[in-house]
Amino acid sequence: MGEQVLKVDADLSAVKEIQSVGGETVKRCYQCATCSSVCPLSPDEAPFPRKQMILAQWGFREKLLSDPSIWLCHQCGDCTRYCPRNARPGDVFASLRLMVTKELVPFKFLNTFYNQPWGLPILVLISFIILFIFTALTFKGVPNFFDAKSFPYSDIYYKIGFLKLPARVVMIDIVFLSLAGFVIVVMANAVSKMWKTYLDYYNIPQAYRYSYGKIISSYLIPALKEIINHSRFEKCGSNSWRANPHKMLVFGFIILFITTGTVFILADIVGMHTPWNPLTHPVKWLGYIGGILLLYGIIGLISGRNKAELQNSLKTSYPDRFLLWLILFVGITGFAIVIFRSIPFLFNLTGVIYMIHLITVFLLFLAIPYSKFSHLVFRTTAVVFDLYYKDIQRKLKSSDLS
Repeated sequence: MGEQVLKVDADLSAVKEIQSVGGETVKRCYQCATCSSVCPLSPDEAPFPRKQMILAQWGFREKLLSDPSIWLCHQCGDCTRYCPRNARPGDVFASLRLMVTKELVPFKFLNTFYNQPWGLPILVLISFIILFIFTALTFKGVPNFFDAKSFPYSDIYYKIGFLKLPARVVMIDIVFLSLAGFVIVVMANAVSKMWKTYLDYYNIPQAYRYSYGKIISSYLIPALKEIINHSRFEKCGSNSWRANPHKMLVFGFIILFITTGTVFILADIVGMHTPWNPLTHPVKWLGYIGGILLLYGIIGLISGRNKAELQNSLKTSYPDRFLLWLILFVGITGFAIVIFRSIPFLFNLTGVIYMIHLITVFLLFLAIPYSKFSHLVFRTTAVVFDLYYKDIQRKLKSSDLS
């Protein structure tokens, strides 16, 4: 009998797609396995990124998009630094994550805008138009942005039940609560698709396909503890410097989220709109602490990436730069509002800074489904699945032994 020949056809369109979004070095890999050997995060039972590199070279798009391993990689740079062919597996994985993000979400044109330089002015224009329309509606006409008492500190109020809400609060609520609702629906649907793909790809038995409640209680909480502690990040070698600023950035976001929630409750539900002294109010100081941590973290990441690029252990692509600088501008403009409103000769410029800040915050919110910021949700989902799958394997192995 002759040998059976298995013919595999490369999907060149998939290979070109990977190369077009940052994985242009994928064809250099010749499967020496150095990357999997040096990676501190690669598990012995399913080492990456060697397997994913060969799949990428042949264009096995569906297999790659169904693989949680591409999210378990933290792009620490060890594989790239020691690769004898400069195939840059970490950069290829980053391109695969961008492909997954685009595949999971609707309105894919927004994904294109966020990940191409020419899309930035379009995004700024979209956010400005939306904010401008609702500003004009709630302020009963176009306010004078160079008069802080016209915008944002207008004397226009709305009586809603027992509440008396300033126009700026009503405008912010309409725009950002709607945007938050949109982002939550999009991401919930994306995570559901992602989870189902993993279940089918790994052939998880029906008996072990737990409810979302059990997944959250048994695996999400441990995953969040791991992420907050940055236990996987701290294992990285070449770019171990990323762990501390990244952790500070996460803490900054958590504190700012708590601050925003507190302000929403006090201002929009309780109706406390008396002037809050920026120097003495505890909620203000909580926001300052969060802002300082955010700026410390993002400046550390930007400067560290610049050094890492010189060492050839990390490449900062446009999606990386966009998110880093967007977060930086959110922090800078947030503090600028406090400074401008506190200095008499700058007070009337507060409205301009306020609008710029709202635009950056709008872009950051919308970035959650459509940019590298999606890692916040998708990597968390992959870590949860990793913990879940390992637990299922232990249970299946235990049942076989018994």
